[in-house]
Order: sequence, then C-alpha cells, then structure tokens
Amino acid sequence: MSLQMQVNKKLHTTHLHIAEHIALQKRRALRMETTLNLMMIGIEFALYIAGFLLLFYYKVIPDYGTFQWSNVLNSLQQIPIVPEYILLLGIIYPIYTAMLYQKGLYRWNRDIRIIDDTIIAVKATIFSFLIAIGLIFFLKTSVVYSRVLILLLALLTVSIFLLCRFLRLTLRVLLHRSKSYSKNVLIIGAGKVGEQLRDQVVSSQVNGGRFVGFLDDYKEGTEVLGKISQIEKWIQKHKIQEIYITIPSERNIINELISMIRKYDVQIKIIPEMFELVTSSVVYDNAFDYPCIELVKTPLRGMNLFFKRTADIILSSIGIILISPILIFVAICIKIDSKGPIFIHQKRIGKNGAPFAMHKFRSMVVNAEQMKAELEQFNEADGPAFKMKNDPRITKVGRFIRKFSIDELPQLFNVLKGEMSLIGPRPPLPNEVELYNDYQWRRLDIRPGITGLWQVSGRSNITFDEWMKLDLYYIEQWSISMELKILFKTIPVVIRGEGAY
Repeated sequence: MSLQMQVNKKLHTTHLHIAEHIALQKRRALRMETTLNLMMIGIEFALYIAGFLLLFYYKVIPDYGTFQWSNVLNSLQQIPIVPEYILLLGIIYPIYTAMLYQKGLYRWNRDIRIIDDTIIAVKATIFSFLIAIGLIFFLKTSVVYSRVLILLLALLTVSIFLLCRFLRLTLRVLLHRSKSYSKNVLIIGAGKVGEQLRDQVVSSQVNGGRFVGFLDDYKEGTEVLGKISQIEKWIQKHKIQEIYITIPSERNIINELISMIRKYDVQIKIIPEMFELVTSSVVYDNAFDYPCIELVKTPLRGMNLFFKRTADIILSSIGIILISPILIFVAICIKIDSKGPIFIHQKRIGKNGAPFAMHKFRSMVVNAEQMKAELEQFNEADGPAFKMKNDPRITKVGRFIRKFSIDELPQLFNVLKGEMSLIGPRPPLPNEVELYNDYQWRRLDIRPGITGLWQVSGRSNITFDEWMKLDLYYIEQWSISMELKILFKTIPVVIRGEGAY
C-alpha cells in the first residue's frame, strides 16, 4: 500500500471516529431533550387535571352529598354530572393543546419568553373555553355548569402554564450552567448577521448553545478561528454540533462546505439572504427537487383558518339568536318609515373576487342607485368608493341604523353561510373593484368582514388609501390577538356611532 493510500485511510478512519463521537453525543442530547420535554408536559397536564379535581371537589361535590375517599369510584358514580364535566374538559384541553402546539410552545429547543408565551396561553385559554361553552350551548345539555368553576379553571390553567414555563426555564438554566447539556456552535461568516447571531447564542441561558468561534475568508480577529476551508479541522477539534451559515450569496462556497461536513451528524442552519422577509407570510416548501421559501398571502391558513371559521359559525349563530328581537323591531320601523323592501341584497365581491349577495337592512330610498349618478359630483371619498355625509337618499330610520351599524346585522347570515367573516376587510362593490390597482386587489385575499381595522380606526372619516393600508396590514399581520382587539374595540366605536354616515 502506497504512502498516500495509508494517509487517506488514516484520515478516513479519523473522520469516522469523529463522526461517530459527534453522532453519539447528539443522540444522548436528543434523548435527554425528549425525556425532559415529555416529563415537563406530563407534569403540566397532571397539574391541569389536579386543579380541575380540586375545584370540582370544593365547588360541585358539596351539592351532591358527602364524598367518600375510601370508595372514590362509587362516590363519583353517585354524581350524575361527572360525564358532562368530562365532556367539557374533552373539548377545552384538546383545542388549548393544539393552539399551544401550533405556536411551538411544546418544543424543547424553543427560546422561552415568559411574557410572550403567557399571552399566547391566555389567548388559547379564552378561545378554547369560548368554543367549549358555545358547543355545549348547542348540545342543549340540561346540566347547569358552575360558572365559578369555569372561571377559576380558566385562571388556574393560565397560572399552571406560567408556573410550568418557569420550571422549564429553571431546568434549562441549570442544565446550561452545569455544562451537562450544551451544544458547540460554529458560525460561518463574521459579518453583521454573524455577530448578531453570536451575541444571541452567548446571551441565551436556555438554548444550550456554546459559541466556539467564526470561520471567515475575509476577516481576522480573536474569535475568527480560520478560513472556511478549514471547517473539518474545527468540527473535529471542538466536536461541533450546530453550524450557522450567514453567507448564503456565496453559493459555490456553501455547496463545497455542505459536501465536506455532510459526513458529520451536525445541524446545519442557513440564514436566508433576505431574512427580513421571513415573517408570518413565508413558509418553507419544496419546488420539484429544490427546497424553497414560498411567499404566502396571509398567515390566516391551516389551523388559524379553521379556528377563525369555527368562531365565526358559533358567534354568528349565537348573535342571530340573541338579536332576533332587534331584527324584528328594526324591520317593522323600516316598513313604517318608507316604501320598499325591508332588506336589500347587494352584489359585493368576496374572497378571491367571487361575487355574493350581501344582506343589509334597507337604509335608503328605493331608487337610490338611480340617484347615485346625479350625486357623483358630491362624492366626499377619494378613490373608487362613494361617501356623502348628508346623502339625500338615506331615510330617517336609515340614518339612525347606519350611525350605529344596525343595518349591518343581517350580514350575520352571510357569515353563517361562509361568504363573510365577523372580522375582515369591508366587502367592496363590483364597480369599486374594477378601479383597483394590483396593490389594492390584495384585500380580496381573505373573506370580507362585518367589522375590521377600518371600522375601529375612523370608519368613514379615513381616506381610501388609509382604508386600503389598514386592510392589507390586517391580512399580512393577522393573529388571534389582533382579532380579539378588533372585536373588543368595535363595540364602543359602534355604541358611540363614531365616523359613520
């Protein structure tokens, strides 16, 4: 065997030993992460159940006689409402868990942000409890649930979540300090992004990362270990487990780099060149044989879309039932005030340009559309929309119901049918859409709504351009928290009749 072959064999043997060592080290870390994560999830849900049982024991059981701990099963069988409360938990916690899982709160390697995570938990709790109460309402169960228990259980759920976040944080800090759980991190590229990434790795007390150094072909310094071509040397020397690449424009270098280090069981993470675009409107996908970043229209997709549609169905159904006396009263007033139909079914443009008939109480005279051509010169709105403060076509009753948005209430039936949502961009008229530019067409990416950001930001007092910007901001930045804020802000705006004419 030649000297060169012996050298190559020795190098391959060394690479194999290093690769095996890194793989075993990573496997041990992964096993530890999985075990600790399952343990923490188990503790969290055990506390949820224990909290419920405690509340049930003090708030419900006293109404059904004494409870014998010596014969628990028999005592529970004597309480007829136990199945109903099990049903309640069976609705609440799967929805709650799905929302937290979707946000990645059960991933071990996710950075823990106590305030942000608690806000997410509060939203998930409110949403899951509201859905559970709504479903139980439709199931028409004869059981009267303890409202105090439900309220205390919601507060207890958030409190337990917060406690478990602190436990997770404490455990990960202890592991990090004890150095029994750490991952050596190497960063390719000592530029601005690389330095910011280094600062975050160093400052984090919970992700288990230990910054080793940079590799860069153009920079020098105490933290720059050497050139990018020397990467195998530093992987072997420091048993690197995570590599961040911050030079994505150097495609040839990256291809060589990945080829060299593929033999090692290391995590390779590439920071996208236009990483500032990677917001909630970006998803990762595959285009044939190529991985790609896909720009999506809105974060309102998947489970988010399912939750929003479910809430629309439940809340619109409850709303129609509760306001039915108001609908009847307004219908009578419209009929007495002026000639014509009680309702109008106006053609509007919905999601992706699909037309639908939007239901409204009639607030104008019967020949309003014919009169519009004569009034175009008095239009006070910019852009394709038409608005007049003292529109002569509006009836007496119409002026009142428009001021307080009562004319919009029949749109709850559009929501129930799936043509609209409770919250979203205002559905435009066909002649308005004909004048849209490409930018403005984007507001048709989602279902239109009865209320939205435009409603709580001035209604008719805002310009058309501001209206468009608010709608597009809602579409691009959609979140459950934004949905709740708009919903709660709509009520006082409508009661005060601000900006409506």
